[in-house]
Formats: sequence, structure tokens, C-alpha cells
Amino acid sequence: MFAIDVSVNIKLMQKKRDEMQVSHVRLEVVTFITFLCKLAAIVKRAMERMNALKAQCIVVMDLRFLLISLPCLPLFASAKMVEERIEVIEQIPPYQRSLSKVLPQQKVLDETRFSADGLATLLQQSPLVSLNGQGGLFQTINIRGFARWRIQMLVEGVPIYTERRAGTSVEFVPPSFVEQAHITQGAASTQLGSGAIGGGIDLSLAFANQPAIEYRQGYLADYREVQVEGLADNHNMSWMLNHRHANNSRDGDGGTILDGFEQHNMLIRHRADSGHVRESLLLYSSANNIAKASADEVTKRSTIYPSNDHILAKLQLDWLNMSVYLHDSKLQTVVKRPTKRVNMVANDSLDMGVQLNEEFRHHDYLFNWRAGIDARTGVKASERETAHASDLTFEQLVLDAQQFEAYLATEFSNELRYGSLAGGVRMAQQRQRDTRSKHTSQDTNLSAFIGYIHQLNDHWQWAGYLSQAYRVPSLTERYFHGSTPRGTVMGATDLATEKSFNTETSLSFQGDALEMSIGVFQQNIDDYIERLRIAEDLLAYRNVSSAIVHGVNYQGQYEFDHIDLHWTLSFSGQWLDGENQQGMRIADISPAQHRIAISAYGKYGQGFIALTHRQSSEESAEGELPRDAVSILDAGYDYQVHDNLTLALHVTNLTNRLYVTSRDDLAPFAKGRDIHLTMRMTF
Repeated sequence: MFAIDVSVNIKLMQKKRDEMQVSHVRLEVVTFITFLCKLAAIVKRAMERMNALKAQCIVVMDLRFLLISLPCLPLFASAKMVEERIEVIEQIPPYQRSLSKVLPQQKVLDETRFSADGLATLLQQSPLVSLNGQGGLFQTINIRGFARWRIQMLVEGVPIYTERRAGTSVEFVPPSFVEQAHITQGAASTQLGSGAIGGGIDLSLAFANQPAIEYRQGYLADYREVQVEGLADNHNMSWMLNHRHANNSRDGDGGTILDGFEQHNMLIRHRADSGHVRESLLLYSSANNIAKASADEVTKRSTIYPSNDHILAKLQLDWLNMSVYLHDSKLQTVVKRPTKRVNMVANDSLDMGVQLNEEFRHHDYLFNWRAGIDARTGVKASERETAHASDLTFEQLVLDAQQFEAYLATEFSNELRYGSLAGGVRMAQQRQRDTRSKHTSQDTNLSAFIGYIHQLNDHWQWAGYLSQAYRVPSLTERYFHGSTPRGTVMGATDLATEKSFNTETSLSFQGDALEMSIGVFQQNIDDYIERLRIAEDLLAYRNVSSAIVHGVNYQGQYEFDHIDLHWTLSFSGQWLDGENQQGMRIADISPAQHRIAISAYGKYGQGFIALTHRQSSEESAEGELPRDAVSILDAGYDYQVHDNLTLALHVTNLTNRLYVTSRDDLAPFAKGRDIHLTMRMTF
């Protein structure tokens, strides 16, 4: 009888607990929806009042920024959120180990980052990153005033190259596959090679911890994403399948943005603690009907990418940490000029390489050396033009080239009594060859860096950093001759290598609850390569002059506990300026941007509100236009309904602001208010 009573009591207790949890879920969801409605109304009133002032000075703009942010703080108290936080510490890439001793580390991705299109949207909230060029899935980014071929993108340490002048956006990697991103700022050829005269970003891919299925639905573009994850081989192998589809979206005024796409992705990773193969990776991506968002009128010109296919493979061996990689890419571009002509360009390339690296200690110094060979083979572009009546005008090969690079680099670091010292040097030889003209170009370059960080007291640190970098002209800049969405482009075989010298200093504070840093930098570039218009529909690459880019960037985070919640307040931003020898503004200098975000963590969920303010930009540069100031509000909420079920709500551009994504003269309007619901189930 006693056993029966105990069993009945346990069942009654479980039933009561389940009823309380369901009631709690309903209460939190209703509370959060009410909170969003209140927040939207408050922000709207604040924006209307501030707009009525019509003030143009920066002081007033910053005041508006703070006024909008303040209501975010007390309103979050109505949502009951988490006590337990699991913070994953990512292992930094080998080439950043010495650099991390003397430069403040930039946190790129956290719980306030969200993207339902390309990686550029995910990365732009970093204090060093802003959007560049035109919109859509191929949206590219800017790091401290450098963009296009001047920043190097990597995936798991594998360099990703492109023949698109806009630069690579690593658009073939869905945001759901990305675990973390590592930024190397400044002149970074010693760490990343030729393409990193302005820095670079290395993406770390996710490894599934347990079987799961995730579904995401977006409102604005009827966005749909399904991802299935699984494990095999005693949890040493992880696999992910991802499908994404988006129709064209709309801006804040309801206008159509041509940014639809469809993409299929697969990621397989294997890790082992023993054996010759320590890690292997295979990433496959296939996309179709990718629309290029642009300010161009469709009746005059439109661009679409019918297909974009990538295969990325990597093996890491136990001998000298050897990594072998392969990247095969194919891209088709169709540029339509109604009543005139249609140009179709097919790009194809196969990149491969091998990298070695090892660490050793000598007395008090820790050394790291790296060596490798990168090869770009079969880099081809063919063009086919048809007249308005579908008659073939011409068909030709506009690029057929290859590129090889061999390099050797070494770095050191030393922990001193009151600080740390780090430095490094890299020597590389690069050879380019045009198969059609048999022209060959060979270049040998040397780059280096040195930095020192000094511990002023228990909390404050000062750092100084000098670095040198180079950029060999791309194969397109040297050998391409064909059509692009901007017009006919001619390469130049006599282009000189760009050289850069970067100087920066920073001051950091590290306390129990507060950490922050501010940095000032200046970067000089010689033999700056630019694409110039030499006729109405003809452009050419030239070494124009020298240029200087300088700026200030800051970041910080404050953590505290209040009303049984753990809170994180983060803030970041940057100011940039750049000009050539003639005192004229150069392209790719983004307007000043500031961001503040507050996150709260509770027992069953977490939420955030983030406000980004982009200041106005009145300066004009080739291919760019002035932009008005704008403040964009985003919010998100994750709720753990059950141990195996999580629901999430993300709202971007909450106040439905109408603004242009970048300074590019063909940049489209940004997406209007968008709502995404996500459901994730684990097994």
C-alpha cells in the first residue's frame, strides 16, 4: 500500500510540474510579444521626436542613439530568462597565436548575431566590419576601409579566392554552418598572404553534437530553411544537410528587392584523437537563380546567377600538422540589357594547396613556423553574347590563367615581466601565367610585423603594433578582358604590386565585470590599384596613386546580475577616413557606425535587443554616393520549451526603416521589417 501511495504522489507531482511549465511557457511568450509591441511604439515615438529636431551634428545623432537604447533596459525585466550559460571557447587558428598576445581579440559572433541570407549580414555587427557593394546573397563586407580583393576570406584555414571584383562573400557557406569567425585586422600578409593587405576573416565550421532537425520560416521573403544534423562513428563524424529558399524581399516602403535564391548544402566532418588523419572535412554547396540586388532599373539592366557550385575538401594529418585542401568552384552570370543584348559569363577554377606548421620553444621564446604551396589551376572565364533578337554576337574565352605561390613564415612570442612581445616575417614567391598570351609574371615579396603589449597595472594594458603587407594583382586585374555588370573591362599586365604599412595602438581594460578596448590606426598604401572608366562603356585597371586610411575602433562588454537574471551589455563602433595623395576621398570608406546590445539570460531562455546607428556620410568618391544617417533595431528571443525542443523569434529592422545598405552607387534599399521563427528539435 505504501508503494502504491508513493507512485500516485509521484505521478501527481509530475503532472503538476508539467502544468506549471506549460503555463510558464505561455506566460513568457505572451510577455515577450507584449514587450516587442511596447518597444516598437516607444522607439517609433522617440524617432519621430528626434527627426522633428532636424539636427545635423554628430552630437545630436549620438544623443538620439542613446535615447532609443535606454528603453531597452527596463523592458527586458518583464521576461524571465536564464541562469545557466555555456560559453564555448574557440581555439584560435595557428597563424593568430602570436598576434593574439599583443592585439585585443575581436569577438565576431555571439547570441545577438542573426542572418537569414548571406554571411555578410552575420558578420557586419563586428566593430571592424561593415557592408560593401551591392546587396543579396553576394553581399560583400569591408574591414576598416578595405574591401574587394584587399581582404582575404578563409574557411577552416583554407583561402577562398574569387574573380569577382566585389570580392568573395563566401556565399556558398550557409550561416547555420558557421560556429565562429576570427578576424585579423590591419596589414596581415604575414599571417594570411597576398590577399590580406586589409586583413581577413577565417570561418570555423560547426560540428554537430547530437542529432537534430531545425526549421526556420521568414515572413518578408517567404524564407524557408531546413537543416538536419547527425552523428556517426562513435560521435567522431558529424554531418549536416541544409536547404534554403527565399523569394524576392521588400524594403521599408514595400518596394521589391531582387535578392531571391535557392541553395542546397552538405557538410561532413570527421575528427580523431589518434591515427595519421586527425581531421577531414567535405563541404558541398549548390545554389541557383541567385538574384543580384541593385539600384539599377530592371528595364535597363539586371543580373542573375543561374548557378553557383562549390566543393571544398580538407585533410589534416598528424605529421607536422599537415593540411591538404581542394576547392572547386563554378559560377554562371547573366547580365541582361533589355532591347540591347544579353551577356553570359561562366567562371571556373580549381584551387588546391598544402600547408605545414609546427611550434617549438627556445629558451623563453615560443616559435611557430609555417610553409605551404597554393595553386590556382584552370582559372577560366568564357563569355557569350546574344543580341536582343537572340542572335549570337560572339563567343570567346576572356580569361585562362593560373597562379602558384610558395611561402615560408615564422613567428615568435615571449612573455616578459610586464608585458608580451611578438613578431613574425613571411617570404613568398608568386607566379602568374596567362595561357592565351603566354605572358608570365613573377613576384617575390617580404612582409613582417612586430607588436608589444605592456601591463600598466592589474586592469589596464597598452599595446603598439606595426605590420607590413603586399597584394599581388589578381588574375582578373592582369588578364581579364570581357563584360561585367558595370561594362567592358580590360586587364593590365604591367600592374605593380600594392604595398602597405600599418601602425596602430590600443588601450584595454580588463575587470571583473567590465572589459573594453579602444584602438587607433593608420595604414598607408602605395601603388593603389583602381578600376577607372576610360570610355563610356569601357573600364581598365591602373596603379593610380598612394592612399592613407586611418580610424578609431572600440568595443566593450559589461556583465551584471539583476532581478535573478544575468545581463550582458555590449557596445562597439568605429570611425574611418581615407584619402589619396591629392586629398580626394578614396572608395570603400564606410560611414561611422556604432552598436549597443543588451542580452538577458534566465532559466528557460535568453533574449536580446541590439541597436545599430550608422552616421551620415556626405563625402563623395568614385562609384559611391552620400548616405543619410539611420538607426536600426533588432531583437531576438530563444526559449527552451523542453530538453529537446527550442523555439526562437528574431525580428530585424524592427522599426521598418528605409535606408540603403552601403555607399555603393548601385546599392539597393535594405530589407524592411522581417520576422523569423525557428524550431529546433534534438534527439
